[in-house]
Amino acid sequence: PRGGGWAPALTPRIAVRIAVLGGVAAVLLGILVLRLWFLQVIAGEDYAARAEGNRLRTVEIEAPRGNVVDRDGRVLVTNRSGINVVARPRDLTGETRERVLRRLAPRLGIPVADLRDRVESGDGRPFESVILARNVDREVELYLSERAHDFPGIGLAPTYLRTYPEGALAAHVLGSTGRIGPEELDEYRRRGYQGNEVVGKDGVERAYEQFLRGTPGRRMVEVNAAGEPVGRGIVSSSAPVPGRDLQLSLELRTQRALERAMDEQMAMNAATGAAGVALDPRTGEVLALASSPDYDPGVLVGGRPREIQRILRDPRQPLTNRAIAGQYPVGSTFKAVTAAAALHRGMVTPDTLLESRSSIELYDQEFSNFRGQSHGLVNAARALEVSSDTYFYQLGDEFWKLPEETPLQDEAARFGLGEATGIDLPGEQDGNLPTPAWKRRAYAGSQFTDFQRSWVAGDTIQLTIGQGFFLATPLQMAVAYAAIANDGTVVTPTIGRRVLDPSGRVQRELAAGRPTARLGIAPRHLEAVREGLYRAANGAEGTATAVFAGLPEGAKVAGKTGTAEPGDGGEDHSWFVGYAPYDDPTIVVAVVIERGGTGANAAAPVVCEAVAAHLRVDPASCGSGALAN
Repeated sequence: PRGGGWAPALTPRIAVRIAVLGGVAAVLLGILVLRLWFLQVIAGEDYAARAEGNRLRTVEIEAPRGNVVDRDGRVLVTNRSGINVVARPRDLTGETRERVLRRLAPRLGIPVADLRDRVESGDGRPFESVILARNVDREVELYLSERAHDFPGIGLAPTYLRTYPEGALAAHVLGSTGRIGPEELDEYRRRGYQGNEVVGKDGVERAYEQFLRGTPGRRMVEVNAAGEPVGRGIVSSSAPVPGRDLQLSLELRTQRALERAMDEQMAMNAATGAAGVALDPRTGEVLALASSPDYDPGVLVGGRPREIQRILRDPRQPLTNRAIAGQYPVGSTFKAVTAAAALHRGMVTPDTLLESRSSIELYDQEFSNFRGQSHGLVNAARALEVSSDTYFYQLGDEFWKLPEETPLQDEAARFGLGEATGIDLPGEQDGNLPTPAWKRRAYAGSQFTDFQRSWVAGDTIQLTIGQGFFLATPLQMAVAYAAIANDGTVVTPTIGRRVLDPSGRVQRELAAGRPTARLGIAPRHLEAVREGLYRAANGAEGTATAVFAGLPEGAKVAGKTGTAEPGDGGEDHSWFVGYAPYDDPTIVVAVVIERGGTGANAAAPVVCEAVAAHLRVDPASCGSGALAN
């Protein structure tokens, strides 16, 4: 045709195709418009918040832990500043993560695999920093500061480290701090922790974590795509709140004297360990608590890995608090409990005389007195003075003949023996107050005979002198003797005294209101026991008179020696438990020296020096002891 180009005819088939394509285009355009509307109107605020989150970074500021002070306010634990190396998992991804960590590992002295694990632990919380290394030295700090661009996603953060002005003094009381371990992470996060924090691992650091921990501060910082501060820098911040201070009941001069004397006796007697506890028998407040060998908690905080491993692998177990977790036969120190029990049961009176022979035969078995000694007719007080084994063996026979299954054990339980005292320190052990049911369980295996798993007369007889299967901690024995000293109240020992705010104001009383129980033993019966304990430390034939007789009036000790057979054929454990002043006690002390020999040989001199420190008496008044059980 003239005047125009060729055009295909619009057939019905082509028209349908055009309509379909147009419809598809309209639908796609509608979807695009709808999506744009959703992004801008419905989800606009959410995406704006995400963009703001990419632009702003929240940095947590560590809070210092509270101080720990003694009863007079002298600082035992405080803080010093340090620097941590941290990683931001969100800014450290892909190949960059591996490259940076491989470059960082030799500088920190930490294997790449460990660094990788620590960063990955924070992947679920990408906006929070993960601590890679704590308390790095100045050289590492300067190196990373000068080469920040070489280590994207890595930063430096200030921290606080525990420091101990008194060194290793009271280490087992104070405890240590450390990172939250993988096995603890879920529990701590349920309690509101992020997982990076330093927490109390032992001692009062753990027991009073809720008060000692501070509240972290927060700083919001404007950053660029590389995570580096830009523009306004700090947008907002809240200061950290320090933890509250903890005041302990410890009496520092008594603590020092107890530890020093224990160390001296361990050295003199080639002992394997020792433990001691001093309580106020009126309240249960702990005046001193020591375990040896000890350790320097400062090493666990800022020491080198090799030093820390040396402590952890030491076969002497310096981290074990023997004062609350060491379970020992207690020997003749148990005789005070046996005497009180027999008097309470009416088996003897304070005036009843029994013959203290050199040996006695019971149930076709000979039971000997200590070194074959014979003391003639003795009452309860005299038996305690000379520590007559055969007197107490006869009481054991009477206990065995009673119709009850566990009469002596029931009486001992009144003193708190056989179960934890409830002290506010972690790791306390129950000891063992053996019963027929316990023996059946302990000897249930097929390798034991019916006779071996049966409770026999000899088991009760041995229990009367603190031997056989009986075990107790020094703390339990201190609580038992406190009940004798204070006219019959079994106290709950406490180490935490008060929670203080940073200005020193009391926020909470910790020692008040702890549970107590009454022995239910008549005063005249307790008085007979106290007379025997006084004579044991001051009488003409007292087993510890050589140690305590030189103390002045007003500082006289009442107490009992113990020479405990450990059951392995080795050297005996040396025990002494006593209180002072005997007529108005303000301190009770229990000490065990492992493999230290007789009670007067090693343990009694330690008790004497602790008492002298508490009462401000010249320790030269203490004698050197003698060989007595």
